[in-house]
Amino acid sequence: MTEKLTPAVIEWMISMSRELGGALTIEEALHIILEHIKNHCPHQTLAALVVSENSNNLTIRNSRNLSYSYIKNFTRPARGSVIDRLLMKHEYVFFNDLSPSHAAYPEVKLENDFSHVCLVPIIQNQRAIGYLHCDRGASCPPFTDNEAKELLLIGYLIGQQIAKHELIFLTRHLARIDEASKALKYHAFLEQYQREAARARTYGNPLTLMLFSVDNYTQYVTTSGVAAGHALLEEIFQLIHSSVREMDIVGRFAADEFIVCLSGMNSPEAAKTMENIRDVVQKQTALYSGTPILVSGAAMTFLRKEDLNLPLEQIFAKLGSGLMLARKQGQNQIVSV
Repeated sequence: MTEKLTPAVIEWMISMSRELGGALTIEEALHIILEHIKNHCPHQTLAALVVSENSNNLTIRNSRNLSYSYIKNFTRPARGSVIDRLLMKHEYVFFNDLSPSHAAYPEVKLENDFSHVCLVPIIQNQRAIGYLHCDRGASCPPFTDNEAKELLLIGYLIGQQIAKHELIFLTRHLARIDEASKALKYHAFLEQYQREAARARTYGNPLTLMLFSVDNYTQYVTTSGVAAGHALLEEIFQLIHSSVREMDIVGRFAADEFIVCLSGMNSPEAAKTMENIRDVVQKQTALYSGTPILVSGAAMTFLRKEDLNLPLEQIFAKLGSGLMLARKQGQNQIVSV
């Protein structure tokens, strides 16, 4: 294939690859690729379609000259005589002067009517995960075999970019997630908390921080082992996470401590949430481990903008003092500071 590439095509590919080096997301990478195709290859419609792993249906990941409503509502089974050639056999396919009455026409047509169409598989790790669609109207020239091969190269390039950015996303995700509990690591929690605090200062909304300690964690690890202790931490994180709203943030603060940020929640609501978390953890862990796990907690609610200007060291010191006070009162206690 490469010996048939012209110097102009090689320069085009190099220019595109250079620009892709600065892409931070797969959407940005696809935007760069489709813009380069648009400037190099005559077309009416361009679209990168991928197969959803959950439904095995095709969705449009990025496109040119398709309406937002069409993209939003588009879904199509990833099967058919033409689609199978792309996804199963990794072949490129192009039709020139294709009649709307031809069996392949409705299978490959997107929003716009066309006369010529070229489809190439998107290959990721030797597996077709979708295809690139390029069609033309009657006023445009028909596709050639060399053009199809050039687009096939782009299909491989898109697959590599998707794999690259999926790996980057996974790496970033793992760097932010505590391996034992699956909660956010402290620094990842802090980053999100600071965004929420800035939003609360801007709009004058209340914000609550909660610090929980697993009272009998050390005893549990001593009798059940480290692996069981990690499994218990994950169970407690899931119970806390399911007891708060989707918008709330849960992180691991220390070996046996979790920290929670509740946006827009006042003191009475926060106190009720704390009690619910404590009761849910005690009840559900008894079913999970056979032994009720008790948690103590301290909550601090910021009602005024100026309260959120306190240095983090002071905020965490107050929460820590509150947690110590709760522990002095016995296990399974909660306090507000």
